[in-house]
Amino acid sequence: MPSFASEGLRVFARDVFIACNTPEDLAEEVATALILADLSGHPSHGVIRIPSYIDEMNAGRVVPGNRVTEISRTATAVLLDANWGFGHPAAAHATREVAAMALESGIALAGVVSLNHVGRLGQWAELAADLGIIMLMFTGGEYITNTAAPFGGMSRRLSTNPMSAAIPSATKGDMILDFATTASAEGKLRVARAKGAEVAPNVIIDKHGNPTTDPEDFYEGGMLLPFGGHKGYALSMLVHALGSCLTGAWNTEKINKFGAAVIGIDPAVFVPAEIGGGGVDRLFDRMTTSQPAPGFDEVLIPGEPERRSRERYSKEGVELSEATVDALRKSGEALGVDTSSLDAPLGG
Repeated sequence: MPSFASEGLRVFARDVFIACNTPEDLAEEVATALILADLSGHPSHGVIRIPSYIDEMNAGRVVPGNRVTEISRTATAVLLDANWGFGHPAAAHATREVAAMALESGIALAGVVSLNHVGRLGQWAELAADLGIIMLMFTGGEYITNTAAPFGGMSRRLSTNPMSAAIPSATKGDMILDFATTASAEGKLRVARAKGAEVAPNVIIDKHGNPTTDPEDFYEGGMLLPFGGHKGYALSMLVHALGSCLTGAWNTEKINKFGAAVIGIDPAVFVPAEIGGGGVDRLFDRMTTSQPAPGFDEVLIPGEPERRSRERYSKEGVELSEATVDALRKSGEALGVDTSSLDAPLGG
């Protein structure tokens, strides 16, 4: 696949969003988030999303100029309204609010309602770690159209309901957890579809409930499966309950009933930071000094693959399939945006 300079893609994405009446600061924020996902090795949440975001804006489900407002607040909890704007700024806002309150009070909670797609959750876990807190984020609910079947079912009843977490380390690199509670994020099916590739077994079923590895079957009415069978199903329901039920995000006439719950914890809430941090370092060392299993070169801490991907792709460029490039070019041309960055692959 051809590779493209990340800065050129970022400018292209920003200009597309500005052309869709997004304020410049929000356009910059969303574009930067998409490029960061690509650089981190998660193209499912990168620029491949631009055409669908345009569709969401055209349908009125994303209101590009809307910003986060506050609904209610206590000393340790805040409820925010994303007002159907882009989800990325809302997730960043909630993370910063939680960090400030947690460092003041030991533990804090933020809820977000009227929330759209927030991008790669690991970005907000990384932000939390940079701000010096332990963080748990649960984003769940009914998101436009449900995509996943419950364990033992064959109807779309759940979203991918992802969660993330951050455990900061002063010396070893932060642990960043980020995963959907389905066997795959839906965006990874988009990537496979764009490449003309199959997905792994036990990820999706077709509309008749039969196992399949063809991503096209998903887009023709199939369903994602929860990871780990009944365990992933239970975790998906937990994320839905925290993100949508707890916050009240479900209580809307809109088709999108998606919300987030963000928990922040001061690492020094129980013991001095050097004791807690020493325990984290010991934990990480116990993992990374393990003898690698056959087929592995080393044991990594969650979050390390993304850090290495950013180092690599910052130098080599962002890989995009031809189908993705064509879709981006069509989107840009329709909006009168300069698409020259898509015509100059690195090494081309």
